[in-house]
Amino acid sequence: MESQLSFNCIRQHTFLDQKYVLKLLPTKITLNQIGKKPKYIIDLKLHNTISWHLNQMNQLASFSIIWNNIEKQFHSGHEDLFKLRQNIKNKIMFQHVQHLYKPMQQLGEGNFDEVYLCIDRINSNSYEIKCIAKNQFEDSITRIHNEISCLTNIKSDYVQHLHEVFNGENTVYLIQEYLEGVNLYELIMNVALNRTQILIIMKQLIIAVRDIHSRNIMHRDIKPTNIVFKNKDSIEGLKLTEFHLAVYIDPSQELRVCGTPGYAAPEKFKDSYNEKVDLFSVGCIFFKLVTSRDLFPGKTSNEILRMNKICNIDFKILQLYKLSNEEKDLLINLLEIDPEKRISAEAALSHPYFQCQNIQLDQQQLTKTKSIQGSTTTTSTERCNNLFQKEINEIEKHLDELQVDHESPHISAIPTFKVLKKDFQIQLSQIIRKNSKLKKSETQEYNQLCFKNSKFQPRNSVHQTIV
Repeated sequence: MESQLSFNCIRQHTFLDQKYVLKLLPTKITLNQIGKKPKYIIDLKLHNTISWHLNQMNQLASFSIIWNNIEKQFHSGHEDLFKLRQNIKNKIMFQHVQHLYKPMQQLGEGNFDEVYLCIDRINSNSYEIKCIAKNQFEDSITRIHNEISCLTNIKSDYVQHLHEVFNGENTVYLIQEYLEGVNLYELIMNVALNRTQILIIMKQLIIAVRDIHSRNIMHRDIKPTNIVFKNKDSIEGLKLTEFHLAVYIDPSQELRVCGTPGYAAPEKFKDSYNEKVDLFSVGCIFFKLVTSRDLFPGKTSNEILRMNKICNIDFKILQLYKLSNEEKDLLINLLEIDPEKRISAEAALSHPYFQCQNIQLDQQQLTKTKSIQGSTTTTSTERCNNLFQKEINEIEKHLDELQVDHESPHISAIPTFKVLKKDFQIQLSQIIRKNSKLKKSETQEYNQLCFKNSKFQPRNSVHQTIV
């Protein structure tokens, strides 16, 4: 088996250092002394780990493995170690995230995770750390490994990129592409989008869906809070995020009911479904963009869920919004109740809506359309935070209703984020956590956190996912 990478490394001893040859193979790493059989073999699997160590110049100096419950450390040059790290990331987990990343501030929190801005200690690049508790569910580790696998296999400019993965005592840390912009929910709440801006957003979103489906993956939880923009004040650089419910498309597998009330396809509540559920969710988002209202309105999550399951859509209401024929036709095709008749992502991109001649702008106008004016940033942020709290308070008032669906008793919403113990200790701004029951992380991975004081828009999730 031909090695993909080979270099020498040193294992230091009290009296005599030992020289090893490291070889990176497609499925494993081997370490052997010259002329001898491999002494150490590390399979490239997510349940295995490697630790990295930096020198005083913040360059890679060594790596460690656990062998027979003993740490074995190997030294080599920065360039060779950097190549090794690049080649094995997301195939094996790394340890001691604090050695390589410095946390800066909280960016947001969802039902099952918390997200922080961090800085790479080697090159000072910015990334997001998504912290996931291992004890959320009985099969949490399987879910986390599945999310990593899906993100690793997706190749798309419209999906948030997974950089590498770290394993803590009770927490898994996904190091992801840093997205500086707001999510689509925040954008809708604060900006009156015109038709051209909606078209630009929709095209990017459907390309993202096409790209994940082309990798034989379905997302299963597409909603506005899981769509985030890479840059501030711009609708370019749309990224689909949060693949915790994503699965590989397999007609033979048994799929559970999951998603978010108001965005779940009706067939999810039946025996089986496929990737077309993602297109229905896109249709729900398109409906909200062009009408500024929810397709399934309701005062509580359970009320929304019941309307969602019945899925009685009256398209006559579209007459009130003066939509073009192309807009109405694409919307109806996306919201088709029969998944066999529902439009695919590939076909949607060829729909006349995206070739429509009545929406044409010159380059200067298009650039302006793609930008979001920032003159009302402060008031918009305050208004958005108030909206978040209003929805969270409403959900918390009716928590008992989220689990009383007698027809499908296994459907439930998880309104709180379980505590991450022993791996992470975060000192949070009271402004971020004000009146919130979402608990702060408690870990020791970062034992001294000093978040910089800066104003930012937290990407909170107000749409409660059912799992």
